[in-house]
Amino acid sequence: MRRKYRRLLWAVLLAGLLVVSTTPAAHAHGEKSQEAFLRMRTIGWVDVKFSQDRVKQGETFTISGIAKIMDTWPTNLSKGAPNTGFLGVIAPGPVVLVKERTINGVSAPSRIDVRKGAIYEFSITVAGRRVGRWHVHPSFSVKGSGTLLGPGMWINVEKNADGFSNPVTLENGKTVNLENYQLPFTWIWLLITFVIGVAWMIYWTVPKRTVTNLAVTSQIPLNTDGMEYGLITKKDHRNMNWFAIGTALLLVVGWVYQAAQFPTKMPQQVVQFAPPDPAIASAPVFAKASGAAATYDKASKTLTMTVNVQNTGKKAMELKEFTTTSLRFVPSAPAATDIPMTVTPGTTVEPGATTPLTLALKSDVWESEHLLPIGESQLVVTGILVFDDEDATRNLTEVEANLKPRFE
Repeated sequence: MRRKYRRLLWAVLLAGLLVVSTTPAAHAHGEKSQEAFLRMRTIGWVDVKFSQDRVKQGETFTISGIAKIMDTWPTNLSKGAPNTGFLGVIAPGPVVLVKERTINGVSAPSRIDVRKGAIYEFSITVAGRRVGRWHVHPSFSVKGSGTLLGPGMWINVEKNADGFSNPVTLENGKTVNLENYQLPFTWIWLLITFVIGVAWMIYWTVPKRTVTNLAVTSQIPLNTDGMEYGLITKKDHRNMNWFAIGTALLLVVGWVYQAAQFPTKMPQQVVQFAPPDPAIASAPVFAKASGAAATYDKASKTLTMTVNVQNTGKKAMELKEFTTTSLRFVPSAPAATDIPMTVTPGTTVEPGATTPLTLALKSDVWESEHLLPIGESQLVVTGILVFDDEDATRNLTEVEANLKPRFE
């Protein structure tokens, strides 16, 4: 019988090893698991650019672009009115480091006030930290709603002969490397507290019957210490008092040490403000969209959107792109990450005219990115139409189209 169980154990271990060794590494950050409406109706990303895709440890690259909180923000998120947000970077662990962040031309080290319909021009300076090839995204976190990811890019971080350092000048003028500052003390403190925790756990699990006789201890009322059943004795109470006294003394020693070692302190800063509106937000509004509808043909993997576009300006305007979630569709595809689209009858709308445009968006991404809201309660496709007039004045026009899927 023992041999049978031993063979079964070895079989399970071997199967687990095969699964671990043959499963491909995960490169994405879970954005495909988010519902289509969540990605398309919350944050619109426009003109997101990475300054370079290859840096050495300690060298920096810049992520810039525009993030717009959509007017179509779902009413079931943040009680329908987002008010606090944080612009950051998502990567597979601490492989990069944010050095500087500006939003609408001002430094934004922390969270900011946000509102529905607002536009945020951002620039994030990021340093390579760990050697490797990493997929990096800009991200916009909204209180009460979670984190939404922007377009990502593979960043190659190469080895620096001097390694990675993160120098910071303190208030007293001393420069320290945050990468290893006070690291020995941190390890000592963690080790001491870990030993105390393990000792406490062993005390109550190894010599005691609290774990080995769970069938009995689970029947004891919660508001009793089990002394009448012989589970806990006066000696146990006394030993726990020593544990408590030792832990309190350790905290006192730590407090005295930090007070003597770091006499000059600065309270943790909490900076939250509303960034000023960017120039694009105050630009004249000349592009309007209405009456949008969309169909999806599964056979050709083409989403076709029709929308009435009105040019209320005095100069001709041109459709530059349609963007939704982290995808960018353009009439021509100069960048490798762009997806081509066909616009009929053309991308130009004359001043004062209202023109019905048909956008043919053919791509595998509608299904591979799980962007078709089929099976959800709202069959809509949402995005931003980007128009430029002859003076390069830009309008970001939201469009929401009811989706009619076709499977024949």
